[in-house]
Amino acid sequence: MKSGIKILLNLTTGVLLLFLYNFIVLSQNVSVNNDQISTSDENSSNVIILEGAPEEKSPGEKTPGDNTKDKQNPTETNEITRFIAEELTGGTWVLSNTEIKKLNAMNITKWNAAGNELNAVCTWKDKIEIVHTVESGFKWQDPPKTMKPGEYLNLEAIYTNVDYSTTANLNTGIKMFFGRIGGDVKNPEPNSIEVLKLNKDYKQYNNEVKKGFFYAPKTLFDVSKMCQLVVDCYIGKDHYVTIYTYTYQP
Repeated sequence: MKSGIKILLNLTTGVLLLFLYNFIVLSQNVSVNNDQISTSDENSSNVIILEGAPEEKSPGEKTPGDNTKDKQNPTETNEITRFIAEELTGGTWVLSNTEIKKLNAMNITKWNAAGNELNAVCTWKDKIEIVHTVESGFKWQDPPKTMKPGEYLNLEAIYTNVDYSTTANLNTGIKMFFGRIGGDVKNPEPNSIEVLKLNKDYKQYNNEVKKGFFYAPKTLFDVSKMCQLVVDCYIGKDHYVTIYTYTYQP
C-alpha cells in the first residue's frame, strides 16, 4: 500500500514539473504573424531577438545541410571541384542583366523601390499589443556597365534612419558582394569578393554614407564565365535583393 502511494506521488510530482517547464518556455515566445520569436532578458528588459548580426561562413566551414546538398548534386559538386580559376589577363566584364528578389522570411516588411532608392517599413505587434516599427531608407550607386579584371573601383551606399521605435535587437543594413552566378544572395560564399557592408541595430542606427573599394574579379568563378554583384538590403530576416549579372567577354 505504501509503495503504491509513493509511486502515485512521484507521478504527480513529475506531471507538475513538466507543466511548469512548458509554461516557462511558452512565456518566452512572442508571436509575429503566427511565427514564434524567442526573447531574451538583456539589462533587465525583455528584448525581442528577430535576427542577430548577419553570419558568414568562413572558408572550408560547412553548415549542417551542406553534406545533404553534396549528396543531392554530385555532378555540380564535382564540376566545381574540377574547375581551376586562372587569372584573367584581358577581356571585360559586361553588365548583362538585372534582377530583383524579395525574400521576406518573416513577411512583416513593406518595400517601396524607385530604381536604386528603397524605403522599407517593418512593423509588428508583440503579445501585449505594443506596436514596434523600424523604417529605413537605402540608396546605392549604379554599378559600372563594364569592368576590366583587376580594375580598382568603388561603390557608395547610403543608409537613412526614418524611424526606430522598438527595443528589439533588429539588424538593418545593406551589403554588396561579387559571387558566382546562382550563389547565395544573403550570405557571401568563401570565394566571394566583398564590396561593402553597412549594418545597424537597436544600439546604433544613425544615418551613414559608406563607400566600398574593391578590385573587379580577376578570375572566373566557374565555367559559366559569369558572375553576380549582389546588393542586399535587409531588415531583420526580410531582404530586398538586387542582382546585377556580369558576363566575361575575352
